[in-house]
Amino acid sequence: MKTDLYTRVSLPGYQHLARFIGLALLLFFLLTPFDSAAAQNDVEFDHFSTGFPLEGAHKRAVCTSCHLRGIFKGTPLACSACHSQASMMGGDKIPEDHIKTFPLCEECHTDQFWKPLVRMNHDMVIGSCFSCHDGVTATGKMPDHITSSNSCDDCHTTSTWQRATFDHADVTPGTCFTCHNGSTATGKTSNHIPSGTTCDDCHTTSAWTPAAFDHASVTTGTCFSCHDGTIATGKTPNHIPSGSTCDDCHTTNAWFPVAFDHASVTPGTCFTCHNGTNATGKRSNHIPSGTTCDDCHSTSAWFPATFDHASVTPGTCFTCHDGAKATGKTSNHIPSGTICDDCHSTNAWTPATFDHNTVTGNCSSCHNGTTATGKHTAHIQTTAVCEDCHGTTNWAPVLQVDHTAVLGTCFSCHN
Repeated sequence: MKTDLYTRVSLPGYQHLARFIGLALLLFFLLTPFDSAAAQNDVEFDHFSTGFPLEGAHKRAVCTSCHLRGIFKGTPLACSACHSQASMMGGDKIPEDHIKTFPLCEECHTDQFWKPLVRMNHDMVIGSCFSCHDGVTATGKMPDHITSSNSCDDCHTTSTWQRATFDHADVTPGTCFTCHNGSTATGKTSNHIPSGTTCDDCHTTSAWTPAAFDHASVTTGTCFSCHDGTIATGKTPNHIPSGSTCDDCHTTNAWFPVAFDHASVTPGTCFTCHNGTNATGKRSNHIPSGTTCDDCHSTSAWFPATFDHASVTPGTCFTCHDGAKATGKTSNHIPSGTICDDCHSTNAWTPATFDHNTVTGNCSSCHNGTTATGKHTAHIQTTAVCEDCHGTTNWAPVLQVDHTAVLGTCFSCHN
């Protein structure tokens, strides 16, 4: 029987087919991504205005990777919205073996690329160090690692593996070589001083150097066996020429200070060594002098020095005593037009002899306790001036006491 299209569609079997085709077409249009008019003009759209600027790898992303079914508003901004395993969006998925961590991708990753990490925020990690540092997920313990039951962060930091701080408190003394064998941990260097002692006899657990070496068992005069410049610090190139052994001058505590026996040195030849290179020499502001070092200085110390002023012209003290070459006039010196040697001697600055005959004014102008010796705290209370009782030669004994100027009763002084 022939039927037209209308008749066939009207039949029950064909009606079911028509409904199926219609439903399939509807689903096709609903589920198939399409670009709206806004999407077609996405090149002109300012994505920065959404609060999510397209930078790095996001510049290359297709709009429909994130905006499904043409829906642009309300797209979530969190990384996990696109990159989680459950997401329907087109972003690269977080691998299932990813380190267990709080879901803040940007703490470690950037929008440029997933790998390598630009940083690792360990504060976000859930679990112990070994959860990641198992040799697969992240670098783990080396095969030659020191035998230890400590957790990684007892010694290592999250900044870098090296340097590690190890608590040696539980280590048995004398067993350093168990770890410090050159493989597991730094060991004895090839040029180490020959010694049968254990590491901790000289070294501490804080640092290799400085080391304290007990020289008690070392034979006197054999310093050079170790102090040859390779095994241990040796004689410097500018060392004073000497045929003596190291311990003639140096101690086992430190190189300096040095005690040098000058007994065998020819007088007047100080400059042979004291030239500023081999040993301390004359300063740039030294007093001009044609004398030799030992005319003024001793072999015990540079200072104090004794200078023979016999050849110095009187009144020319300031030529040397200018405050630079030698001690000069102090800032609180008594105002005076006299020359130094009018009051001072060549033996010492004090005591000084001052000629008071030319002085005018009150004694306290100079004797104020700063410029010159002043009235002491236990002085008798009086209205008299200094020279009423004292002379210019010495403070005590007093020449006379004007009792009419004394303040108070007799017992104020005669106690």
